[in-house]
Amino acid sequence: MRLALIITGLASAPLLAAPVQAEPALSLTLAPLAARKAPARIETVRVTLRLDGIATGPGGVLLRLPKVASNVDTVATVIAGLSARDAAGPLRLSARDVDLPETGMRDAVGGGPSREWIVDRAVRGPVTVIYDLPAHATLPPRGPAPPFAFSADGGGVSAAGHVFLLLPPGDHRYRATFGWDLSRAPKGSRGVSSLGEGTVTAAEPLNGAELRMSFFMGGRIGTWPPKGQSPSAGFFGAWQGAPGFDAAALLGWTGRLYDHYARFFGQAGGQPYGVFLRHNPINAGGGVGLHRSFVTTFGAGRGGDVAKIRLTLAHEMFHTFQPFISQPAGLESSWFGEGLATFYQARLPFRFGMLSAEDYLADINWTAARYYTSSMATAPNAQVPLRFWADTRIRTLPYDRGMLYFVTVDDALRKASGGRTSLDTLMLAMLAIEKAGKATTNADWEALLAGHLGQAAVADFRAFLDGRMPVPASDAFGPCFRRTTKALRRYELGFATDVLARPQRIVEGLVPGSAAARAGLRDGDEIVDPVPQDGIQGEQAEMLRLRIRRDGKIVPITYLPRGETVDAYQWERVPGTDGQACAL
Repeated sequence: MRLALIITGLASAPLLAAPVQAEPALSLTLAPLAARKAPARIETVRVTLRLDGIATGPGGVLLRLPKVASNVDTVATVIAGLSARDAAGPLRLSARDVDLPETGMRDAVGGGPSREWIVDRAVRGPVTVIYDLPAHATLPPRGPAPPFAFSADGGGVSAAGHVFLLLPPGDHRYRATFGWDLSRAPKGSRGVSSLGEGTVTAAEPLNGAELRMSFFMGGRIGTWPPKGQSPSAGFFGAWQGAPGFDAAALLGWTGRLYDHYARFFGQAGGQPYGVFLRHNPINAGGGVGLHRSFVTTFGAGRGGDVAKIRLTLAHEMFHTFQPFISQPAGLESSWFGEGLATFYQARLPFRFGMLSAEDYLADINWTAARYYTSSMATAPNAQVPLRFWADTRIRTLPYDRGMLYFVTVDDALRKASGGRTSLDTLMLAMLAIEKAGKATTNADWEALLAGHLGQAAVADFRAFLDGRMPVPASDAFGPCFRRTTKALRRYELGFATDVLARPQRIVEGLVPGSAAARAGLRDGDEIVDPVPQDGIQGEQAEMLRLRIRRDGKIVPITYLPRGETVDAYQWERVPGTDGQACAL
């Protein structure tokens, strides 16, 4: 474990005592403040946080924020004007940095290096905390990461609670209200959170993980549904910036899919659910599931392809409904959450008649191509938490290998039962275990496998975790499709993959004779900008474009990051079949 950096010398101070009531209250107000000389631009966001029903002794931890959340730098080091007061008056806060155990937070990871704020005396009554977030003081991106980061773009701001919301430690539940003060925001501003537009109180108390996994977007933003139209089943959306497509039409499609999801999971008429779109110049097209909401990004290339964005939306929205494995926590169990979402992201829209057979097949083959050409295809699952952010070929395994494994399970269930059971059966059974309040584990999955398919399926699952390559049967995607092979080239970055996960990206481990070396890249070159790779892995002809700093000069280098050619499994249409009628 890394040593904690103690700023104030209070390493032995007691931690926060338990709340004095089961459900303390939390009220959050965000106030975007327009720049004086550029009134259409947001300069600062003032955060006002009122906490009612917490108890902290002298020297205890009042507030905490991770310094890095899922490879995203939070605002912990750029917060300005932090103050706190309670019923007895001002509280004196001092800060220290600690290293906490990592914890799983559904589609994210909590803990790790964090900053804590310590109080000088016992807290009495409600606490009001105020601090400012400089809108354009966002730290440089580290590289591939979920879109949690604080972003100022197009007269709007957005961020996940994960990166800016100071909270008491622990996983207490709060009666939570999110609100906006737009009195000093740019003209025409609106404010939306995971709870809805404007000031909204959550229908049920939220725990710390749900608060951190909420999303906030305010300023001069677009919203859906159109003004005066009620959201269907509580679905709503917002976008920041200027996407190169019809954002309202895309959100309308997503709202219809949400209705189908809600019925499929028996949750029709549930709580509000929000979708947020924003620009990402680094790795556009990705997204992340949040508390009753998700965020996805748009940009150049794949990031502007509406068909691909739809699949991202379908994937991320599925996360809100699906079960997760909670033990082991975090990335070690991402094969389950990400594999399921990748399996269903095209299958359910195809089943619901919202995706064509051609689009469904294209999604299958994109995932299969990325996996079956990967030189890390048989790396054991234990490598995922160790190398997730350091190597794109490891990072994509939970998605690609997980999806293909679930295809083999679904196919085996359908054939063993004559079509009476499928992966739906086991997935919903895992969800029922989770909803019963049990911490779900691999053992729960193995018990379901054994009950439906026997011990051989358990052995197959363990082999999958050890790295065995899943190969679905030719007809595993339905009778309209059959397996074939295609000559494709492996993804090859051409130098040490760890380089791209570092704050300063200095090339090392250059592979002699690689495309990178032939293009002129050298060990010791500094890569100026973060490099997206996850999407490029699946695109056989997409070039990698780098800006290199060498001898004080910026040099552009472009190459096709591909190596040897291999035979990769793909699927094709069976001639004469009606694809839409074959949806499983």
